Amino acid sequence: MTGFISMDTACAAPTEPTIADPLSRGVAKFIDILIAAALSRLLPPIGLYGAVTYLLIADALRPGSSLGKRLVGLSVRGPTGRECGVRESMRRNVVLAIPFGLWALLLQGGWIVSSAGWLILIAGFGLEAILLAGNPQGRRLGDDWAGTSVIGMTITDRT
Repeated sequence: MTGFISMDTACAAPTEPTIADPLSRGVAKFIDILIAAALSRLLPPIGLYGAVTYLLIADALRPGSSLGKRLVGLSVRGPTGRECGVRESMRRNVVLAIPFGLWALLLQGGWIVSSAGWLILIAGFGLEAILLAGNPQGRRLGDDWAGTSVIGMTITDRT
């Protein structure tokens, strides 16, 4: 009698990295935004700076993954296939960190000012989502600027 779990080569993990799908990337980015929003609210005067800094350098965390990407099982690779560094992370995420920072600042104002902040946030993230969904290589504007790509990680990469 064989076991319940098959260990044959047909079930082996793929050797080539696969491009991450837009839904997984969206879930990972949502987790990162929740982390950044919590940082900005929990540490009031300096929290916003910490949140924007996290968004900028998050993909440089080891092994080339933000906390959200790590939870979802994704990794960011640079142009040569190595893990994403701080420079690439800042380049690829500046297009998202700026709308987030403006949103967090404008949220402090009245309802008209905070509504403008929400519009900026939705426009910035919406543009990136549209570009990601329409790109056959699975790259958004930030990926094009930094020369990065987001791939799925195998279980052995998640150590």
